[in-house]
Formats: sequence, structure tokens, C-alpha cells
Amino acid sequence: MDEELDPDDGNPNSVLAQEYSELVAILRCQLDSVIMQLIQTVPGGAVWLSTQTTGGLAAPSDHIEAMLQYFRHANTAECSNFLQRVCLLCEGIPMHLESKLMSVAGYECSEYAEFGRKSLQKIKKNIQETTSQSKICSGATSFFDTEQYKAEAAGSLQQRWRRLSEGLLKDVQPDKIWVSIRTANRARDRPDQTPSSPDGDDGWPESRLTLESFLQGCTGKVTVLAGQPGSGKTLLMSFIGQQWTKGLGPVPSSHLFVLLELRQLNLLSDPLSLSELLFHHYLPTNGDNEAKQAVVDYLLSNPEQSCWVLDGYDEFQKKLKRHRVQNERLDSEKPLPVAELISGLLSRRLLAGSTVLVTSRIRDVVDLDGLSDKVGQLLPWDHREIKECVNNFFSAKDGNLAADAAEILFSSRHLLAMSSLPALCNICCVFLQHSLSTFSFTSAQIPSTQTQIYLAAVAAFLNRAKFAWKTVSLPAAELCELSRVAWRGLEESRIIFLDEDVPLQTLQSSVKSGLFSQVRHGRGGGVVNAYCFLHLTVQEFLAALRIMTSSDVSDADLKKKFNLKTRWTTKSDQKTVFTDSLYLYVCGLASSDCTPALEVVAKATGLKAAQNWVQKRQALVLKLLETLCRSASLTGPKVLCHCVQESQNQQLAQQVVKVRPTLELRNFWLLPSDIEALAFVVNSVDTKGVGLDFGACSMELECLDSLSRCQYIHYLSFRSRKYVICNFSFLNLISASLASGLQNCPSVTELNFSDNNLQDEGIRHIVDVLEKLQNLASVKLGRNNTSVEAAECLVKHVSSCSNIQQVHAE
Repeated sequence: MDEELDPDDGNPNSVLAQEYSELVAILRCQLDSVIMQLIQTVPGGAVWLSTQTTGGLAAPSDHIEAMLQYFRHANTAECSNFLQRVCLLCEGIPMHLESKLMSVAGYECSEYAEFGRKSLQKIKKNIQETTSQSKICSGATSFFDTEQYKAEAAGSLQQRWRRLSEGLLKDVQPDKIWVSIRTANRARDRPDQTPSSPDGDDGWPESRLTLESFLQGCTGKVTVLAGQPGSGKTLLMSFIGQQWTKGLGPVPSSHLFVLLELRQLNLLSDPLSLSELLFHHYLPTNGDNEAKQAVVDYLLSNPEQSCWVLDGYDEFQKKLKRHRVQNERLDSEKPLPVAELISGLLSRRLLAGSTVLVTSRIRDVVDLDGLSDKVGQLLPWDHREIKECVNNFFSAKDGNLAADAAEILFSSRHLLAMSSLPALCNICCVFLQHSLSTFSFTSAQIPSTQTQIYLAAVAAFLNRAKFAWKTVSLPAAELCELSRVAWRGLEESRIIFLDEDVPLQTLQSSVKSGLFSQVRHGRGGGVVNAYCFLHLTVQEFLAALRIMTSSDVSDADLKKKFNLKTRWTTKSDQKTVFTDSLYLYVCGLASSDCTPALEVVAKATGLKAAQNWVQKRQALVLKLLETLCRSASLTGPKVLCHCVQESQNQQLAQQVVKVRPTLELRNFWLLPSDIEALAFVVNSVDTKGVGLDFGACSMELECLDSLSRCQYIHYLSFRSRKYVICNFSFLNLISASLASGLQNCPSVTELNFSDNNLQDEGIRHIVDVLEKLQNLASVKLGRNNTSVEAAECLVKHVSSCSNIQQVHAE
């Protein structure tokens, strides 16, 4: 916030008022003895203190705000003297603020010298005790050389935070953000294997803690924060950087905070040294080479004084080659490929002892096994957080629409599933705002697939569409050009674009509409403007739109991008950025509901006979999808069911279960949207019935509620040894929700709940619903942690159900 103030404002009282909140936060971190010394700065401090104490005992820190308020209205000399004392006595003041307070307080030479001696004492205390006296002096000199760059880093981080947090609908509160943790695997020589181990434990326990707690103790370690695209990883890293500028957060003691977006480093092709990485692409500056070298020398001598944030490992094209990670130290002065520098930071071959924070999509965390000390996964928003975000969005835009928007969002399973991720929740809100404000919109008009929602949402962002999404009044020219840019990025695995990559008119309209976000990119010692799509899935959707509407994309290109594999991805596979959603949108655009919109965009690309061309392209996609549906070698029905659901094709759904009468789901985190996709496929078979076999799958309670939509299940197996590490009340809650969902599945003939840890109460929840399942013939509840009383309860209920022929409960 400081950079927006008038730099010519030299009044200490005004500066104190402007920096009031930050000073409160800093003073609350000081020792009581320091606060008492500051209180003595008040004329008649002891008398003043007694007047502030209204009764009982009070700590010095309880008087911080009263003290600041006093000096805020004191005369200039008193306020100036107080600010001087703050600079001299307090620890953890950010460099930019300390410089400002020193300047406005009017330091004399003697006072400045005292400040210099105090600063020298600070840095000496941070240098390792085993360091020689000569090295202490050298380190101190380097320290003062780094002050300029520390201030530049702080200014850059503050500017970045202001840009990213503009229009933020929820305050970032690390004590209210939840993370699921797992034990990091430090075995560096572990061979390649599939992401889930053979025994069914995918490494993600059901325990959770706040982000604030998760980041405690990260100093000097490699910490990985995983999450889905749009879960807020980049925003959180920027927040941590902004906190560092205030001397707060998990790494306040680090002297230099370096935040690197790995997607930007994809633009670097030439080898570079650590110094070039730092100054050409993070701290562009006109400083002389000697000063830069002093900074690098200080970091090499004191690596524990630096924190490196590597944001977006999943977006980094040069993935780590595990067999190439060596143990020898890297030469920081030698130009190396940027991937080697990143690998060196992670493997501790470069700046060993520094703090390293890495963010990544969940799928790529396996690359970091053996390198990370701690791994956590950001959990999605729950219903309360989604509602809060929707209310905040519409309160700032149009409060009258908030109630209707929330009602429609929560009535749509697709909108609700998208809104569990912060970035996508914003997209949903823009779509709802446009729909509610431009035409009479009800929940019955919500698009039926995620692809169709994206088509409507992108048009809403472009802010020219005064139409319902199925009409032909699309902003075709804009969609055509944006889809071309998105497709080019996909072909080159690029998600960052420079000015020369996008036509000026398209660039301006996209930035204005919010579909493009502007980022700052360091290049050649300077800073240039760069751009990325609002969210990675927006680029994927627009690339899919290009595939379906342009003859520039051949049939062979389409087949190549339709890259569903016959086996789950392993660690040794070459992964690209665009593998999460592209195929889903291609399948979704193959739906006949999307045909009119595709024809409009195809005409804008210059295609003649656009209607016939689009229909042929859609037919090709459905043919490719049908081949996969018929293939028994395509393991893992989750992805396939999502593709079929997006296509809205009942014949394809029937083909899936014809080849797979039982759908097996193993070793992954199930989301409610996964169950919805299963329901679309299961319900296509009418009364024939389908089996669902869940093995070692983590899931939310909403998943169990969604099972009630799977009307034609004849066999249900729910085995999950993962839950043995949970508390028993959670297990019983799961069984209660599952029992509730089963009441709406009358076709069930077999139930298998073996290999759980339900205990007595959980068993009772299950048996309470048995008599309501008239077609149930077999029940298995073996290998649960149950008592004789629970077994007797089971026998009692089963004996009253003449249709149940087999019971297994050991």
C-alpha cells in the first residue's frame, strides 16, 4: 500500500496514520520490554500508562494501539522521536518501511550511525556461530549491498499482491484454509511406478490442518503445496511474499524472498547463471555488476537467509528426470539450463539450507518424492465458503441478484462442482451475473455440461452477448481469434503470451473483459508485459473450440490431442501442461447441443459449408470416443465416464457398461462430480443394473449423497482400508450418509462393506436400511472392527428380510 502514497509527504504524523495497521502488526511481535521502552517515549510515560489501565492486570502489548493513537495526534517533534525509537528498538521491520520511517523522522548523522550499528548486530546474529570473524565482516558488508535489492524485491512483491488481490472476494486467511497432508517419501532411489502403490494407499491420509499450521517449521526445508488448477496456489504464494515484506508469515527471517513463476521460465531457452536468473528475471535492475556479485556472494555464504518460491511446477515444461538428479554441488557461476538450476534448488545441490516452497498440481507431486520434506494438498471450498464468495461477489456488483444467483448455483451440480475451486467460482459468478441481468434466467436454463457452461461463461466475459447461450448471436470474431491464440499455446505448451503474440485489438478487449490476466515478465535485464488466460481451463476450452471449428486443425491433429491412454500415467511418462481438461471439452463440443454455436464460430474462421464441416468433426470425435468405450483395455472408468457425460450421448454410455458391467474405481480421491459422471452412465442402462466397486478411494460426504442418483446399481462394494486412520465418528458419519443414499437405490442385489473400520455404530447405520432394499440378496460386512452385539444386531435385522440369502460378517 505504501507505494501509492505521496512520496513528498514528510509529515511524521501523516506517515504514522498511513502505516498504522502495519505498525500495530509489527509491534505485537515485539518483546514486552521493547514496548515498555517505547511507552517511556510518551511524556510522563508512567502516569500515562496508569491512566490507560482501567482495571486488573494488563500486558504492555495491550497498550500498543493507544500508544500509536497518542503519537498520531502528538506534535511533530514527539512523533518524530517516537518513530526513531521504533526503528532502533524493533525487530522485523520490512526494509521499505524502515527506510520510510527513518527518512520522515529526520535522522541526524549520529542517529543514523547508531541505526547502522544496530543493523550490523542483527546480521551478525543471523550468521552461523561457527563462521570465522573475517567471514562475519565479509558477510556484513555483503548484507549492506543487498539492502537495495531487498527493497526492490519487497516493492515488486507488494505490487504483485495488489494486482493479484484486486477484486478479491475473500480475504486470504491461512488459519482458515485447509490442507490435507501426507508423509513425504525421501527414498531418492525409488523406481518408477504408477502414482498409487500396489497396496492401495495413494499416500494422502484423511487428516487435515490449516495452511498456517502446515507452513510452520518450513524454514530451511523443501515444502510442497499441491492443489487443483484454480485452487489458489499462486495467490497464496503471492500472499506469503507480501507477508514477508512486513516481517510476517512463515519465513520472516529470510533476508531475500525470491518468487519465480515456472511458467514464465518456460520462455528461457539459453543457459544462465544463478546471478542471471536472479537479476534478469526476478530483480531487473540497473545496479553495477560488482553490487550484484556481492548479493550472490552473500546468498552463497548464507543460503539460510533466502527463501525461494517455485510456483507452478506442473506448468514447467522441463520436468525433473529422477535418474539424472545427482548429488554433486552446482557451480553457481556457470551458465546452466534453467531446469538444472531449479533441480539444483530442489535437490539441495544449490543453496543448501535455503527455504524452498513449491506449488504443483496433484498429478506432478510424484516427481518430487525423495526431494521434499513435507507435502500438503489444498482442500476445495465447502458449501459455506462458496456461498460466502457468491454473496461477496454480488454485494460488490448487484446485491439484488445475490439470493437468486446462490439458489441457481446450488441447484446446478456442475456449477457447484466448479465453484469448489476459487478461480472457477469467480467464472461461475460472472456467468450468473450476466445471465440474471440480461435475460430472464432460471435454474431450468442452466447448461447441462461443464463444456456448455464454459461456452456461456466465455461469452459473458466478452460482455457483448445479450443472449441465451443456445442462440446463434455469439461474439464469433472474438472467440475465433482467442481460440487461435489458445491453440497455438497448446501446440507450443505455452501459457504465457507476449505483446507480439496477440493482435492488439484482441489483446485490449481480452484484458478489459478479464479473460486475460497481465503479468510482469523479466527479460534481458528489463521488465515486459506478458499475459495469460484467466485460468488454464479457459485456455484448454478455447483450444478445444479451435479444434472443432477450424480446418487449420487436421483430423490427424485431433486424434493426436485426443490422448486418452490405455493405462494410467506413470512417473516416467512425458507430461505436458494441457492434459487435464482438453479431451473433456472436445467431447463436450461434440454434443448436438453445441452444434449451432460451433457453426457460427466456424464461419468466422472462413470455413465454407461450415454446417457440414462441423457435423463431420463432431462425428469424428464421437467415433473416437466410441472406440474407447468398446475397448476393454482402457483401465479406470472415471475419465471415460466424464467424457461420455460431456458428450450427453446415451448410446455411448450404454456401450461403456456393456463392456464393463462392473465399474471399478481404485486409489484416488473421488469428487462429487465423479459420482455424477458415474450416475449418467449407470442410469443409461435402465433396469439391467450396473456394479460399482470402490477400493481405497478417499471421498467427501457429498459423494455418498450423490450415490442416490445412481438408480440402477445391482452391486455395490465399498472397501477402504484408508479410513482406519480416521477418527471413528467420521467413519460412522460416512456409514450414515452411505445408508441414506442407498435408500434411493432399490435395484441393489449385493452389498460389500468388508475391509473397513465401521465399528458398531457404523454397522447399525448400514443394517437399518437393509429392510428397505427389497431386491437385496447378499451382504458382506467382514473384517470390520465390530463387537458381538453388532453381529447380533445384524442377524436380527437380516432374519426379518426374507430376500437376503447370504450374510458374511466375521
